[in-house]
Amino acid sequence: MDPILIGVIVSIVLIGLWFFATYNRLIVMEQEVENAWSNIDVVLQERYDSLGNMARAAEGFAKGVEKDLFEQFAKARMAAATASQNGNVAGVNAAEGMMASILPRISLVAEDHPDLTASPLYANVQEEIDEQNERIADRREAYNAKVRNWNVIIRQIPSNFVAMIMGAESKDYFEATNTENPELFAPNARESRQEDELDEIEHEIAMIEAQKKLDALKRGSN
Repeated sequence: MDPILIGVIVSIVLIGLWFFATYNRLIVMEQEVENAWSNIDVVLQERYDSLGNMARAAEGFAKGVEKDLFEQFAKARMAAATASQNGNVAGVNAAEGMMASILPRISLVAEDHPDLTASPLYANVQEEIDEQNERIADRREAYNAKVRNWNVIIRQIPSNFVAMIMGAESKDYFEATNTENPELFAPNARESRQEDELDEIEHEIAMIEAQKKLDALKRGSN
């Protein structure tokens, strides 16, 4: 047999083996991304239920225009839950952004009613949300790492050729705007912020007084 023909056949076989190996690798990596998101979705659904319980507890104390606030939050929460179930990470990011802008205002409504924030039910919900936020943060890192690997390999040469044939597309990172701010749910968040500001002011005053005493000592030594 012609050596050139043998070389061509061997090359075709090697290219075919590489193609199928790369194709299978991409399939596995894509499945890993989907599995990582499923792990996040489980906790997100729990969290959305907890947020709904928190909002309903605070809604009973809402007045006037505040009612619209809770309606907007309910819509954003449902949109986030639906997007999460469908694996629509971009949709979850958008809905979480809406919730992040509304939650501080809901927190203020709750803070104006100490009998609400002091209730065992409300405290339990806060604990649930904190615990869920921690679990989501851990799983978010794993998910985004797999997304990063996926987005890289479908752009790299020569694996991008196989990715193009299989119609692979880049995937969205989970931004988790809302889950990275658990302090928004703290029942005494406003009081804590005021205390922090007061501490900063007192620290500045102390520094000024110390500087004055130091200047006085310098003048006395001269």
